[in-house]
Amino acid sequence: MTTMGTGRATARRTGRERVTPTTAALQRRMQLALGALRGVTLVWSAVVTAVDASSGVLDRSAAAAALLAVLAAWSAVWTAAVAGRRRWVDGAVAVTLDVALAAAVVGADHWLYAGDHPQSFASAWPLVAVVATAVARGPITGLIAGTVAGLANVLGALTVGTGMDGEWLSTLGTLVLLAASGWVAGWVADRLRTTAQAAADAQARDEVAATLHDGVLQTLSVIQRRSDDADLVALAREQDQALRAFLRGGAPSGSAPSAPSAPSTAPAGSGDGELIERLRSEIARIERTHAIAAPLVVIDPGSSTGSAATALIGAVGEAVVNAAKHSGTDRVWVSVDRHGPSGTMVVVHDEGDGFDPATTPEGTGITTSIRRRLDAVGGGATVSSAVGRGTDVTVWAP
Repeated sequence: MTTMGTGRATARRTGRERVTPTTAALQRRMQLALGALRGVTLVWSAVVTAVDASSGVLDRSAAAAALLAVLAAWSAVWTAAVAGRRRWVDGAVAVTLDVALAAAVVGADHWLYAGDHPQSFASAWPLVAVVATAVARGPITGLIAGTVAGLANVLGALTVGTGMDGEWLSTLGTLVLLAASGWVAGWVADRLRTTAQAAADAQARDEVAATLHDGVLQTLSVIQRRSDDADLVALAREQDQALRAFLRGGAPSGSAPSAPSAPSTAPAGSGDGELIERLRSEIARIERTHAIAAPLVVIDPGSSTGSAATALIGAVGEAVVNAAKHSGTDRVWVSVDRHGPSGTMVVVHDEGDGFDPATTPEGTGITTSIRRRLDAVGGGATVSSAVGRGTDVTVWAP
């Protein structure tokens, strides 16, 4: 089996969408801008609070100062975490704390002041917190965060007994503004991330195309025209089609119709589905190319689809190729099962030479073609091996 070692994840999947290095960098820039805006709003809030305290409008000056100090501390910690690329900034705990503070500030406005005041306490800080939540977690979470902050304002008005129609109109308007801002900010952030990733993919594809067109594709064409080896011509045609599909922006299918793979079994009524058919086709191609037998056993096809299924198939193909090249055996077993409540898991097993993971570093095949490919869709991989006892590569995707 190929040498293996730990590769740091370069992408992950959240409840919102797939996060890649490109989208992560864009999101970080948006969050840093929001961190600066937090600071600006707090400075202005401190000025307004000092003016209101000196004029007697602010009824509870000490409580207002303490609350501003809490907001300043949290804003500093949050911005530093964004600058340091800390993942917890996008997590549920950080988002919940942001929303809780926004709601507390909005609700406290009615309690801190003795009467009418033209500037709300903490200025636009609660709105910035709602927008930050939307950027981190998407439009639905942003909508919920804005609604929670708006309802806190309504609750504060009820607590002090606001009764004038004009004041209630303003209170309900704040609720609508906060909720709408959360949804719109999340939607815009998602669109920006999608656009940035599409542009990065297109640029990468253009760069690969420039490299491949004058070299690899022409070489494959020459092989197809001049070789007398039917198997070599078929392999060159498959690779040519896969590369051209990639350059056109499609997912390489692995090729033209191929001979049937080794027999597979599946539970009655489960159906292989698109993933299993594509996996079978990929394994059949590797069997022909590397002269190895790789029977496929389907226990449960699981539920992986789309980009997750594509990443899983690519990772399995890499694991089977590694076994064919490095295990010293001519037979590999591939089994498919459901991964937890959802997703698909595949185990690639060989009884070849094996290796000692403690002393053998990981190669780029496992790090790049398996781990990073699966990390990008929220999946993962584990490798188990021992010298003389073969190797198991377990991969899964949501």
